[in-house]
Amino acid sequence: MSSLHFPHHQHSYAYNSTILSHITPSALHPPFYHTTRPSVFSFISDKHLSLLAPVLAYWVYSIFFHWIDTSQFTYFEKRRIHESPEVIARNKVTVKQVIKAVIFQHIVQTALGYWWLEDDEAILRREVYRDHLADMAKLAPWVADATLLLLGRRTGEQLLKGSGEAIVRWIYWWGIPAVQMFFAFFIIDTWQYFWHRAMHNNRFLYRNFHSHHHRLYVSYAFGALYNHPVEGFILDTLGAAIAEEVSFMTLRQATLLFTISTLKTVDDHCGYRLWWDPCQLFFANNADYHDIHHQAYGIKSNFSQPFFTNWDKLLGTRMSRDEANSKTRWRKIGHEHVIAKGEAKKVE
Repeated sequence: MSSLHFPHHQHSYAYNSTILSHITPSALHPPFYHTTRPSVFSFISDKHLSLLAPVLAYWVYSIFFHWIDTSQFTYFEKRRIHESPEVIARNKVTVKQVIKAVIFQHIVQTALGYWWLEDDEAILRREVYRDHLADMAKLAPWVADATLLLLGRRTGEQLLKGSGEAIVRWIYWWGIPAVQMFFAFFIIDTWQYFWHRAMHNNRFLYRNFHSHHHRLYVSYAFGALYNHPVEGFILDTLGAAIAEEVSFMTLRQATLLFTISTLKTVDDHCGYRLWWDPCQLFFANNADYHDIHHQAYGIKSNFSQPFFTNWDKLLGTRMSRDEANSKTRWRKIGHEHVIAKGEAKKVE
């Protein structure tokens, strides 16, 4: 559960202590994901799990897409964004170089994470061995105030008397963690959008750092974190750490955030359009969307990553697939026109 601490609350409504005592949970009734064990898994501490999980997720998911790529199943071949030969023909970096660079980034990321995170005992005291009932008791007046404000005294009191305790418990165990997670998504998106856009608009930043990633014109899963080490630290490692900090996550929540972000990044570079893939089904910012950015005609568009497309829409840098196809058609027509003119001169 969240590490948010609710301040002492002087509720503004003069509801009596009976209602407050009625909606304050007296038993924990934790959800399935909650555990008071010292670590989620007995064989590894939460601190080490938070460092290992994103790395493991990256390679397992990348290997899955590599298997699909090399097996050339008919179903997946029909859903490639680019034909397989394009990967070899257009990319300016070898698979071996990509893997070496990603391994180096994971080493740096893990070392910095180990230094940044507290020791296991401090994490246990603050996040695991905490009084959840006391936290819910502090939350209850806020729930009562909001309910009465939104629904009015009569309807609000009826709802609180009938379902107040369940509402408090649901907000504590599900509502607040969900808000924290989406807020962390927003922070990561914001951080990466503006840094990513700056690295394209600033010649020094692009030439010395971000151009490394764009050696992959046709991206594939292994190349998701193929970056210059400085860019990898700023965009990925630092961005995720800031998102965790400002959203007041526990380490277990942060581990989930880091793992989801990693899977999403790998999926964005997988090179396939798969409608049923959760990363592509629930997010408009997906493999097809990011592929446009890797092409010459879209390199100044689609800076948003890895979750939503809000900043591109708000700031006018979004390019749809229809727009990309239109640009491709015009480029093809122009290319054919140049060839035709050349052949006509030869005839003359």
